[in-house]
Amino acid sequence: MPISKKLKWKRALSRLRFCYDELEYTQELSKDTAVEFEAYYRRFCAQKNINISSLDKQNKERLDTLYGRHEITDGNTQDQASIEAPSDTAIIIHNNIPSDKDDSYQMSADDIAMHDAFSKLFKQIALKLHPDRIDKSLPDDEIKMRVNMFQDANQAFEDKKYYILLDLADRYNISTPKNYEQQTRWMKRESEKVAQQVDKEKNTYNYGFAEAETDEEKDQLIKKFIFQLFRIIVK
Repeated sequence: MPISKKLKWKRALSRLRFCYDELEYTQELSKDTAVEFEAYYRRFCAQKNINISSLDKQNKERLDTLYGRHEITDGNTQDQASIEAPSDTAIIIHNNIPSDKDDSYQMSADDIAMHDAFSKLFKQIALKLHPDRIDKSLPDDEIKMRVNMFQDANQAFEDKKYYILLDLADRYNISTPKNYEQQTRWMKRESEKVAQQVDKEKNTYNYGFAEAETDEEKDQLIKKFIFQLFRIIVK
């Protein structure tokens, strides 16, 4: 196999790992900032004499559209209190981001080949890490570690995070799939998808608030948030 193919594969693999790390970071940061954002938002509104509860009721239909809320099966709408949950109000997208592809997407030949190849790799990993296959004479901490690794491998296979399977295979000297060109193409596409998720997360109020360094920047973000919710311009 030409060295260039292996190098391209390594680069695509590195890029995919980075994208997933970036996604995990942005999602965790946004989640951790939710309560702080909510508190700052309510404090700002109180200082500006903005009655949030009243505006929520007046703009209920608009808020339901923004948050994608729908009526439940018994015909009653969701409790108004849910509108005020930090995880709800803080996460709304404030910029136009291209939507993800719809669910009608069909698996490509590369998708199928990757699934088949890594299904076989997963089975090889399971022979080393499955709880029923682990050598019981190993130290307890080693057994526990391998069980945890098997759980990680199982989740990675379900989530198509195949790079985790590659890492485990390397650790236990398990032969990995050699369809490098297909893997490279597939990983490039996956990196693009994950990068879009990262961009979407970075364009939430939570993330913007976390990145704001001054109160002035935070105030501007809150004003933008209020305008999107209620179409009110706050001076």
